[in-house]
Amino acid sequence: MNKVGVFICNYNKADFVVKCVESVKGQTFRDLDILVVDNASTDDSVQKLRQRYGEEVTIIQNEENLGGSGGFGRGIRTALDMGYPYFMLIDNDAVLDSHAVEHLYRYMEAHGDTGICGAEILCMQHPDKIQDLGGRLDMQEYCMGGVISGLAELSGNVILECDYVASCAVMARTDAVRKFGGFPEENFIYWDDVEWCTKCWKAGFQVVVNSKAKAYHDFSDRNIRNMFSRYYMNRNRYKFFTKYLPEEKLEDFYQKITREFFSQNYGAMNKGKYGTVLTAWNALDDFLHGVTGKARDGKIVPYVEGTDRLAERVASADSVLIYMPRHACEDYHYLNRVFRYLMGHRKEIEIMVTFRMDGYHAADFDLVFQLCRHVTEIKENVLPRIYIDQWQNYVLDEDDYQYFSNYGQNLQRFQEMYRPLFVKQVKELRKRMDSE
Repeated sequence: MNKVGVFICNYNKADFVVKCVESVKGQTFRDLDILVVDNASTDDSVQKLRQRYGEEVTIIQNEENLGGSGGFGRGIRTALDMGYPYFMLIDNDAVLDSHAVEHLYRYMEAHGDTGICGAEILCMQHPDKIQDLGGRLDMQEYCMGGVISGLAELSGNVILECDYVASCAVMARTDAVRKFGGFPEENFIYWDDVEWCTKCWKAGFQVVVNSKAKAYHDFSDRNIRNMFSRYYMNRNRYKFFTKYLPEEKLEDFYQKITREFFSQNYGAMNKGKYGTVLTAWNALDDFLHGVTGKARDGKIVPYVEGTDRLAERVASADSVLIYMPRHACEDYHYLNRVFRYLMGHRKEIEIMVTFRMDGYHAADFDLVFQLCRHVTEIKENVLPRIYIDQWQNYVLDEDDYQYFSNYGQNLQRFQEMYRPLFVKQVKELRKRMDSE
């Protein structure tokens, strides 16, 4: 047995996993074993690996798809059983720089207080751009975010202590993991590495990212239409903060996530974006009912474009007046989004923007817009002026006005309906965590 066990989690990405294995085989650090945890792939992944590498690569086959959480979870359990001093987790769609394992290993050897050390993750499609270099948890807004992302690749050597690192290329100290534990395998995917790292630093070990170690990660399927990501990211985020927030913040958290859900989806429902709404609703509902693991059939609803009733009116307009009340538009950057929307439907359009309506006659313009922070916040009926916000929610007629003016009342009913389930879920999750 070598010093580092490298565990690659794979599901139906035969070509990617072969490239990943090749990058591990090409490492300057040679004292390693390569193990692929395959999540019951239905393509020719396993066949290709066996034909190409034979006994050079150990294949651990799961009987069903357990997701990245379950795949890496089994890898971690195997690493502990086999007694590797260190082990690595690598996504099948990641490729390592030839010195990556060496840099991670040397750092871990020199810093015994480090439990987890991640690589600098670069975009495979744009290898000069950083996709991930460690992350921070925002315990006020109840979200996570990269410390450095979207910037150019770093030329120096940066060691950054952080709240979490991406599991797509990460090394862990086995003795430390024995103390703080493995992945939350019930997640299926997403937020599993965040919770794993949280357990690490809560146990007194450091979580760092080492920019000398580099990996390139495929980023082609990240977009707002990915309902798979929307479901798991939301459901597992709710679970994470419910487990780890101070008790006095839980009520604020409940208010935040229900307001967030309702404001995001209230307008989407009005536009007929049912895939987005139903997927988000299923994620919240499953969390509140304690549903974990792989989503059941029908929970992740395909993206639906919806209908844009405003587009036709914009397409036939030659002139537009945009009224920006100062009290409603503290952040003017989103005006660019409104511009892009208008010109996306009518390139030759004249746009006049004003902070004051006096002196302007609505009849002189084909359309008159009034910007607002969000249409759910409207307090008065300004028709025939059209309310519009930065998410292209709008009020075109009396039915729209009635719909959005009832937002507050409907939100309150929604919160009251789900509150008992949230209280129950808090108790169950925290009781389970205390017993672990």
